[in-house]
Amino acid sequence: MRYAQRKLELLEKFAVLGGIFLIVFVAGYYSGYFKKNCGQDSECFSEHLKNCRSAEDIGTSHNNVYLYEAYPGISDYCKLKITLQRVVVGAAPEFKNLEGKSMRCKLPKEQLENVKIDEMQDLIKNCSGELKEGLYEIIIQRMYSLVISQMSSIITEAEKALNNY
Repeated sequence: MRYAQRKLELLEKFAVLGGIFLIVFVAGYYSGYFKKNCGQDSECFSEHLKNCRSAEDIGTSHNNVYLYEAYPGISDYCKLKITLQRVVVGAAPEFKNLEGKSMRCKLPKEQLENVKIDEMQDLIKNCSGELKEGLYEIIIQRMYSLVISQMSSIITEAEKALNNY
């Protein structure tokens, strides 16, 4: 009888320890602690991303260096963090200010098969963060400069049209 009591107590301790280990493992997995480091192997990263598994990759796009980190999601989304590590030499100063900034993306799992990691325009619609805001700010500034630079010729043409009447 006493032997059975000890055995039961030992089993309870193992069950508690096993439960704690399982909780720590699951939390580590979904937080990205157990990430596959793909280095610069974009095929390795793409394969992990398609299956929504934790991985990281260093890749280039337009000679800029990015760190991509994929995290599994519990819901219908897979999480992706993109950090601009280094801007190409000779880039405009406004791009230099984006170094070290990142954005987080929530990609629907059913669309992961079609995601191309090096084509930012496909990803950015599902993202938010300092990097996305910075890129949009640069685009808006450049569009504004372009419109202002073209205004003088438009005003000149409008004045000519008004003078002819």
